Amino acid sequence: MPALASPLIHLEAAIILAIIAALSLKLKLLDLKGVTASIAIGYVIIVLGGLNYFAILLAFFIISSIVTRLRVKAVGELHIDKDWVRGWRNVLANGLAPMLAILIPRILSCDERIMAAGYLGAVGTAFADTLATEIGLFYRGKPRLITSLEKVEKGTPGAVSPYGYLGCIIALIILGALAWILGAASPKLALMLIPAGVIGTTIDSLLGAGIQGKYKCRECGRIVENPHHCGQQAQYLSGLTRINTHMVNLISTILGALILAALTALL
Repeated sequence: MPALASPLIHLEAAIILAIIAALSLKLKLLDLKGVTASIAIGYVIIVLGGLNYFAILLAFFIISSIVTRLRVKAVGELHIDKDWVRGWRNVLANGLAPMLAILIPRILSCDERIMAAGYLGAVGTAFADTLATEIGLFYRGKPRLITSLEKVEKGTPGAVSPYGYLGCIIALIILGALAWILGAASPKLALMLIPAGVIGTTIDSLLGAGIQGKYKCRECGRIVENPHHCGQQAQYLSGLTRINTHMVNLISTILGALILAALTALL
Protein backbone atom coordinates (compact mmCIF):
# COMPACT_ATOMS: atom_id res chain seq x y z
CA MET A 1 0.00 0.00 0.00
CA PRO A 2 1.38 3.47 -0.86
CA ALA A 3 2.61 5.42 2.15
CA LEU A 4 -0.14 7.91 2.90
CA ALA A 5 2.11 9.91 5.23
CA SER A 6 4.64 10.66 2.49
CA PRO A 7 4.29 14.31 1.40
CA LEU A 8 5.84 13.38 -1.96
CA ILE A 9 2.85 11.23 -2.93
CA HIS A 10 0.40 14.03 -2.15
CA LEU A 11 2.53 16.59 -3.99
CA GLU A 12 2.84 14.27 -6.98
CA ALA A 13 -0.92 13.78 -7.08
CA ALA A 14 -1.57 17.51 -6.76
CA ILE A 15 0.78 18.43 -9.61
CA ILE A 16 -0.49 15.73 -11.98
CA LEU A 17 -4.14 16.51 -11.30
CA ALA A 18 -3.62 20.26 -11.61
CA ILE A 19 -2.06 19.82 -15.05
CA ILE A 20 -4.82 17.49 -16.23
CA ALA A 21 -7.50 19.81 -14.83
CA ALA A 22 -6.05 22.82 -16.65
CA LEU A 23 -5.82 20.92 -19.94
CA SER A 24 -9.36 19.52 -19.54
CA LEU A 25 -10.78 23.02 -19.10
CA LYS A 26 -8.69 24.47 -21.95
CA LEU A 27 -9.70 21.71 -24.36
CA LYS A 28 -13.29 21.76 -23.05
CA LEU A 29 -13.26 18.08 -22.16
CA LEU A 30 -14.77 18.76 -18.72
CA ASP A 31 -16.71 21.65 -17.24
CA LEU A 32 -15.67 23.17 -13.90
CA LYS A 33 -17.79 20.84 -11.75
CA GLY A 34 -16.57 17.88 -13.79
CA VAL A 35 -12.98 18.91 -13.12
CA THR A 36 -13.66 19.18 -9.39
CA ALA A 37 -15.16 15.68 -9.27
CA SER A 38 -12.30 14.24 -11.33
CA ILE A 39 -9.69 15.74 -8.99
CA ALA A 40 -11.29 14.07 -5.96
CA ILE A 41 -11.47 10.69 -7.71
CA GLY A 42 -8.00 10.96 -9.19
CA TYR A 43 -6.46 11.92 -5.87
CA VAL A 44 -7.80 8.83 -4.11
CA ILE A 45 -6.67 6.55 -6.93
CA ILE A 46 -3.15 8.00 -7.14
CA VAL A 47 -2.56 8.02 -3.37
CA LEU A 48 -4.10 4.65 -2.55
CA GLY A 49 -3.57 2.80 -5.81
CA GLY A 50 -0.58 4.32 -7.52
CA LEU A 51 0.20 5.94 -10.84
CA ASN A 52 -0.23 2.72 -12.82
CA TYR A 53 -3.88 2.48 -11.78
CA PHE A 54 -4.42 6.17 -12.43
CA ALA A 55 -2.84 5.87 -15.89
CA ILE A 56 -5.46 3.26 -16.79
CA LEU A 57 -8.31 5.60 -15.86
CA LEU A 58 -6.61 8.50 -17.63
CA ALA A 59 -6.25 6.43 -20.81
CA PHE A 60 -9.99 5.68 -20.68
CA PHE A 61 -10.73 9.40 -20.33
CA ILE A 62 -8.41 10.50 -23.14
CA ILE A 63 -9.40 7.82 -25.66
CA SER A 64 -13.12 8.26 -24.92
CA SER A 65 -12.85 12.03 -25.36
CA ILE A 66 -11.04 11.64 -28.70
CA VAL A 67 -13.57 9.10 -29.99
CA THR A 68 -16.46 11.33 -28.88
CA ARG A 69 -15.04 14.30 -30.78
CA LEU A 70 -14.52 12.18 -33.88
CA ARG A 71 -18.10 10.93 -33.62
CA VAL A 72 -19.50 14.45 -33.28
CA LYS A 73 -17.53 15.59 -36.34
CA ALA A 74 -18.60 12.54 -38.36
CA VAL A 75 -22.26 12.06 -37.44
CA GLY A 76 -23.08 15.11 -35.32
CA GLU A 77 -25.07 15.24 -32.10
CA LEU A 78 -28.46 14.45 -33.61
CA HIS A 79 -28.59 10.83 -32.48
CA ILE A 80 -27.54 11.22 -28.87
CA ASP A 81 -28.13 13.66 -26.02
CA LYS A 82 -24.44 13.96 -25.10
CA ASP A 83 -21.59 16.13 -26.31
CA TRP A 84 -17.87 16.05 -25.58
CA VAL A 85 -17.97 18.42 -22.56
CA ARG A 86 -18.51 16.13 -19.59
CA GLY A 87 -19.93 17.28 -16.26
CA TRP A 88 -19.73 16.01 -12.69
CA ARG A 89 -22.57 13.54 -13.16
CA ASN A 90 -20.72 11.82 -15.98
CA VAL A 91 -17.47 11.83 -13.99
CA LEU A 92 -19.11 10.24 -10.96
CA ALA A 93 -21.06 7.76 -13.07
CA ASN A 94 -17.86 6.43 -14.62
CA GLY A 95 -15.29 7.19 -11.92
CA LEU A 96 -16.97 6.51 -8.58
CA ALA A 97 -16.92 2.70 -8.91
CA PRO A 98 -13.19 2.59 -9.83
CA MET A 99 -12.42 4.85 -6.88
CA LEU A 100 -14.38 2.62 -4.49
CA ALA A 101 -12.67 -0.43 -6.01
CA ILE A 102 -9.38 1.04 -4.75
CA LEU A 103 -10.61 2.58 -1.51
CA ILE A 104 -12.60 -0.31 -0.03
CA PRO A 105 -9.93 -3.02 -0.49
CA ARG A 106 -7.33 -0.70 1.05
CA ILE A 107 -9.54 -0.15 4.09
CA LEU A 108 -10.28 -3.87 4.40
CA SER A 109 -6.69 -4.93 3.54
CA CYS A 110 -7.88 -7.18 0.71
CA ASP A 111 -5.71 -9.17 -1.65
CA GLU A 112 -4.07 -6.99 -4.32
CA ARG A 113 -5.45 -9.29 -7.05
CA ILE A 114 -9.02 -8.66 -5.92
CA MET A 115 -8.45 -4.91 -5.84
CA ALA A 116 -6.95 -4.95 -9.33
CA ALA A 117 -9.81 -7.08 -10.64
CA GLY A 118 -12.48 -4.85 -9.14
CA TYR A 119 -10.81 -1.74 -10.49
CA LEU A 120 -10.35 -3.12 -14.00
CA GLY A 121 -13.89 -4.49 -14.01
CA ALA A 122 -15.26 -1.03 -13.21
CA VAL A 123 -13.07 0.91 -15.65
CA GLY A 124 -13.48 -1.78 -18.30
CA THR A 125 -17.27 -1.62 -18.13
CA ALA A 126 -17.25 2.18 -18.33
CA PHE A 127 -14.77 2.21 -21.24
CA ALA A 128 -16.55 -0.58 -23.11
CA ASP A 129 -19.94 1.08 -22.72
CA THR A 130 -18.59 4.45 -23.88
CA LEU A 131 -16.94 3.08 -27.01
CA ALA A 132 -19.94 0.87 -27.70
CA THR A 133 -22.15 3.96 -27.69
CA GLU A 134 -19.82 6.11 -29.78
CA ILE A 135 -18.79 3.53 -32.38
CA GLY A 136 -22.33 2.15 -32.49
CA LEU A 137 -23.51 5.50 -33.87
CA PHE A 138 -21.49 4.83 -37.03
CA TYR A 139 -23.71 1.80 -37.77
CA ARG A 140 -25.66 2.55 -40.97
CA GLY A 141 -28.66 0.46 -40.10
CA LYS A 142 -31.04 0.80 -37.20
CA PRO A 143 -29.94 -0.75 -33.90
CA ARG A 144 -32.16 -3.19 -32.04
CA LEU A 145 -33.55 -2.95 -28.53
CA ILE A 146 -31.70 -5.54 -26.47
CA THR A 147 -34.84 -6.80 -24.71
CA SER A 148 -37.17 -7.24 -27.70
CA LEU A 149 -34.80 -7.06 -30.70
CA GLU A 150 -37.14 -4.61 -32.41
CA LYS A 151 -35.50 -1.95 -34.56
CA VAL A 152 -35.28 1.45 -32.89
CA GLU A 153 -33.74 4.83 -33.59
CA LYS A 154 -30.10 5.47 -32.79
CA GLY A 155 -29.57 6.81 -29.29
CA THR A 156 -32.53 4.91 -27.82
CA PRO A 157 -31.65 3.66 -24.31
CA GLY A 158 -30.94 -0.08 -24.47
CA ALA A 159 -30.27 -0.13 -28.23
CA VAL A 160 -27.44 -2.38 -29.44
CA SER A 161 -25.71 -3.01 -32.77
CA PRO A 162 -22.80 -5.05 -34.18
CA TYR A 163 -20.67 -1.89 -34.30
CA GLY A 164 -21.49 -1.23 -30.67
CA TYR A 165 -20.23 -4.62 -29.51
CA LEU A 166 -17.19 -4.22 -31.75
CA GLY A 167 -16.41 -0.96 -29.95
CA CYS A 168 -16.95 -2.71 -26.63
CA ILE A 169 -14.43 -5.45 -27.42
CA ILE A 170 -11.88 -2.97 -28.83
CA ALA A 171 -12.05 -0.97 -25.60
CA LEU A 172 -11.52 -4.06 -23.45
CA ILE A 173 -8.57 -5.29 -25.52
CA ILE A 174 -6.91 -1.87 -25.27
CA LEU A 175 -7.53 -1.65 -21.53
CA GLY A 176 -6.39 -5.21 -20.83
CA ALA A 177 -3.18 -4.72 -22.82
CA LEU A 178 -2.45 -1.43 -21.08
CA ALA A 179 -3.10 -2.92 -17.63
CA TRP A 180 -0.72 -5.80 -18.39
CA ILE A 181 1.99 -3.45 -19.71
CA LEU A 182 1.70 -1.25 -16.62
CA GLY A 183 1.87 -4.24 -14.29
CA ALA A 184 -1.65 -3.76 -12.94
CA ALA A 185 -2.88 -7.08 -14.33
CA SER A 186 -1.53 -10.52 -15.09
CA PRO A 187 -2.11 -11.92 -18.61
CA LYS A 188 -4.89 -14.07 -17.13
CA LEU A 189 -6.66 -11.09 -15.55
CA ALA A 190 -6.27 -9.06 -18.74
CA LEU A 191 -8.01 -11.84 -20.69
CA MET A 192 -10.73 -12.28 -18.07
CA LEU A 193 -11.47 -8.56 -18.39
CA ILE A 194 -12.93 -9.08 -21.87
CA PRO A 195 -15.90 -11.33 -20.98
CA ALA A 196 -16.48 -9.48 -17.71
CA GLY A 197 -16.59 -6.14 -19.55
CA VAL A 198 -18.93 -7.50 -22.21
CA ILE A 199 -21.26 -8.72 -19.47
CA GLY A 200 -21.07 -5.34 -17.71
CA THR A 201 -21.87 -3.50 -20.94
CA THR A 202 -24.76 -5.85 -21.67
CA ILE A 203 -26.14 -5.21 -18.19
CA ASP A 204 -25.93 -1.49 -18.92
CA SER A 205 -28.00 -1.99 -22.07
CA LEU A 206 -30.54 -4.15 -20.23
CA LEU A 207 -30.93 -1.52 -17.53
CA GLY A 208 -31.25 1.17 -20.19
CA ALA A 209 -33.99 -0.73 -21.97
CA GLY A 210 -35.74 -1.86 -18.79
CA ILE A 211 -35.68 0.56 -15.88
CA GLN A 212 -34.17 3.78 -17.24
CA GLY A 213 -36.63 6.62 -17.67
CA LYS A 214 -37.55 7.23 -21.31
CA TYR A 215 -39.35 10.17 -22.86
CA LYS A 216 -40.70 11.26 -26.24
CA CYS A 217 -39.75 14.70 -27.50
CA ARG A 218 -42.86 16.70 -28.38
CA GLU A 219 -40.91 18.66 -30.98
CA CYS A 220 -38.77 16.14 -32.91
CA GLY A 221 -40.59 12.94 -31.91
CA ARG A 222 -37.45 11.09 -30.82
CA ILE A 223 -37.30 8.68 -27.88
CA VAL A 224 -34.85 10.36 -25.51
CA GLU A 225 -33.36 9.80 -22.06
CA ASN A 226 -33.82 13.35 -20.77
CA PRO A 227 -37.16 14.79 -19.54
CA HIS A 228 -36.40 18.00 -21.46
CA HIS A 229 -35.61 18.04 -25.17
CA CYS A 230 -35.68 20.64 -27.93
CA GLY A 231 -36.18 23.31 -25.27
CA GLN A 232 -39.39 21.90 -23.81
CA GLN A 233 -40.81 19.24 -21.49
CA ALA A 234 -40.79 15.79 -23.10
CA GLN A 235 -43.61 13.26 -22.75
CA TYR A 236 -42.92 10.48 -20.23
CA LEU A 237 -43.09 7.01 -21.79
CA SER A 238 -41.68 4.34 -19.46
CA GLY A 239 -39.09 3.42 -16.85
CA LEU A 240 -38.24 4.97 -13.52
CA THR A 241 -37.93 8.74 -13.63
CA ARG A 242 -35.16 8.70 -11.02
CA ILE A 243 -33.05 6.28 -13.09
CA ASN A 244 -31.20 8.23 -15.76
CA THR A 245 -28.22 7.28 -17.93
CA HIS A 246 -25.75 8.32 -15.22
CA MET A 247 -27.40 6.07 -12.64
CA VAL A 248 -27.43 3.20 -15.14
CA ASN A 249 -23.71 3.72 -15.79
CA LEU A 250 -22.95 3.77 -12.07
CA ILE A 251 -24.88 0.56 -11.41
CA SER A 252 -23.30 -1.26 -14.36
CA THR A 253 -19.74 -0.20 -13.40
CA ILE A 254 -20.28 -1.41 -9.85
CA LEU A 255 -21.59 -4.73 -11.17
CA GLY A 256 -18.69 -4.95 -13.62
CA ALA A 257 -16.27 -4.54 -10.70
CA LEU A 258 -18.03 -7.22 -8.66
CA ILE A 259 -18.17 -9.67 -11.59
CA LEU A 260 -14.44 -9.53 -12.36
CA ALA A 261 -13.51 -9.54 -8.67
CA ALA A 262 -15.69 -12.63 -8.12
CA LEU A 263 -14.21 -14.41 -11.15
CA THR A 264 -10.70 -13.65 -9.90
CA ALA A 265 -11.50 -14.95 -6.43
CA LEU A 266 -13.01 -18.17 -7.82
CA LEU A 267 -10.32 -18.85 -10.41
